[in-house]
Amino acid sequence: MFTERKEVNAMGRTYKTVTVMDIDFFNTSMNAFLKHIVYPDLANGNKCFIVTANPEFVIETRDHPEFKKVVQSADYVLADGVGVVNAAMLLGQPLPERVSGIDVMYHMLDHAAKQSYSVFFLGASEDSNKKAVENAEKIFPGLKIAGRHDGYFDPADESIARMVVDSNPDIVLVALGMQRQEGWIADNIDKFDKGVFMGVGGSFDVLSGKAQRAPKIWIKLQLEWLYRLIKEPKRIKRVLRVFEFMLLHTPIVKNVIKMFGFNKTRPRGKS
Repeated sequence: MFTERKEVNAMGRTYKTVTVMDIDFFNTSMNAFLKHIVYPDLANGNKCFIVTANPEFVIETRDHPEFKKVVQSADYVLADGVGVVNAAMLLGQPLPERVSGIDVMYHMLDHAAKQSYSVFFLGASEDSNKKAVENAEKIFPGLKIAGRHDGYFDPADESIARMVVDSNPDIVLVALGMQRQEGWIADNIDKFDKGVFMGVGGSFDVLSGKAQRAPKIWIKLQLEWLYRLIKEPKRIKRVLRVFEFMLLHTPIVKNVIKMFGFNKTRPRGKS
């Protein structure tokens, strides 16, 4: 259920992970991840598949075994959610901090602009995608755009992958939503010679101005989920998934479930 161990990825790097529900979270801070992993991979022209996972994401891997395999194939899985960080703390193997996917994206864009790396924006609606690129160019002067395309396409459409490959990007940001974005990366990364690939969920909507992040004080108080729920009441089902995750990682609840012989990580089957 929960262990700390060392992993060796495809690049031959050895690093510590904390395993929660069969998902190995990279035991790192934001700065360390960027300095020791992302920036060197960009400089050396390596390939890197990054997944940022929150509690809802982890529950989804439990319920969808094929999705779990995709996530487990990633080079690095980051704890993008205070629920994951708190679960690790409750179970005695704390992670340094939450490593937010959107913050990793912003840092990568800033670094790309300064070092002349190119970025491909794939996903979201046409309007969000276009405005996200326009705003990125304003916020990060000198940013090289390898290309862009909205998320309204068949994942099996080979022409999209060829278009991205032909643009020769250093960074590929994929905003197709949970499962679909990770699946697209896993299915196509071998076609590229280089590149840092990351699923970014709704980050293009934020970058475009269509959606807003919670104010910093809400994030600091670990209440970003509540802010987003207030703004988008329809997210209630997603919030309940977070509570389910936390209950499964509260020691008393965990031991009671174990006592009665229930398997918390058993897939529920495809919905």
